[in-house]
Order: sequence, then C-alpha cells, then structure tokens
Amino acid sequence: MSEEHYPAHSVGNDDIVALDIVKMADSFLSSELSERIIEETDAKAVLDDYFENELTKPLFPKGRTARTLCRDCNTFLGKYDEAYLKFFNCNGDPKIIRGFQKTTRIQIIKSIYGKFLSIPEAQEESFDFVDYLKDAKQLSYSGIWSIYFVQRDYSTDLFGLKDIGTSKMRFKEGVVYELSDDKFIFNLMNFPKHSCFEMTNIFDILNNGYTIVNGVGANGGYHAQALMSRLFDGM
Repeated sequence: MSEEHYPAHSVGNDDIVALDIVKMADSFLSSELSERIIEETDAKAVLDDYFENELTKPLFPKGRTARTLCRDCNTFLGKYDEAYLKFFNCNGDPKIIRGFQKTTRIQIIKSIYGKFLSIPEAQEESFDFVDYLKDAKQLSYSGIWSIYFVQRDYSTDLFGLKDIGTSKMRFKEGVVYELSDDKFIFNLMNFPKHSCFEMTNIFDILNNGYTIVNGVGANGGYHAQALMSRLFDGM
C-alpha cells in the first residue's frame, strides 16, 4: 500500500487543524473572552487571534493520508488529479469548464470518485465504480453511486474554519459519504438525493449550462449533519 492524500495535497490538504469544541464552549460560558474583547479596539482581530492560537490544534501537519491503495492504483488514479486541479483553480466556473475537452471533464469526475476510495469510513464498502475509474477509455458510469457537491462559503464552515473531515451518514434509503477540500464539499450516495437539499450533480459539468450551488442552503444540506456529527464525536 502507498500513502494517498484525500483530498489531493494541492487543494487544501496540508497542515490540517482541528477545532477544540470543548474549550470553545468553556470560553463562551466564561467571561475571559468577553473581557479580552472589551479591552481591545479591534474585536474581530481578537476573535481571529483567539480561534487561531487557542482554539485550534494541529491534526494532520502534512495533510490527511491513508494507506488504502496499492502503489500502481495510486499512481494511476493520481493522473486524474491534474484535471481536478484545473477545476479547483477556476472555482468550477461553468464558462471556463465548458472550454475544457470532454476527456478532461471526465477525468475531473473520476478524480473525485477516486478520492472516496481512500476515506477510512468507506473501507468496507464495495463500490461498483472501480472499473469505471480503472478504464481510462470508459466515458460513462451507470452504477448506483452519485456524487453531488456545493461550493464552500461562510455558511458551510463553523466560525469560518474550513473543516475538511470525512464522514459516513446513514439514512433509511442508504448511506452518504462526505469528502471536501478548500473550495468544494462532495457527497457520495447510493440513493437519489433528498429533494430538500439543493446541490449540483457532478455529471452536470459535462453540460455547458450547469450551475454551482453555493453554501448549504436553508435546510443545511448533508454537510451540516456531517459537521455536527464530527464535532459531537470529538467531545
């Protein structure tokens, strides 16, 4: 097995920190933080400094990795990362993406599917898209797993911290896995997306007229549930 970054190192998977949720709760319940804000003229600077230096702790200094793929598979799937980096760098802008060749768009899709093979929560899952990923010439996938995504904004991140943890959520219809990077949040699921959640299907990038959903919407989306689950698990 070889070391695999999930998401890729180049899209924010570097020097990951964790929020100390217990200490944060204690801070708000005590007068320490409010007194410090009163003493300073720039309250925002005080809060930013407090969160960065006192409420966060190193979690993965070199990025999150897993040893789940053999070296050959890791190297092969890594070839798709270059295509995804293009998507990442242009913020998924449909006007730019429609200028990409179809093969590049398919490589973007395969890169995202491939990253879900590395997350710890999915190690016991038998995915039907493995052959689709391994065959560079296979242009379509008709299995049971769909990927939906949103573009990050402030509403997706607690106190503006870009949590890129991974999760597995169970519903009566099936399961939802989550993987994210500095700009996008992806959910892999084996059932039709709940209609109350507004998200973009990753295969929509093959169409010229697609739009990207920003944030998680009024209903919170899957990310809100995944984030709360991770926070409470860490308490």
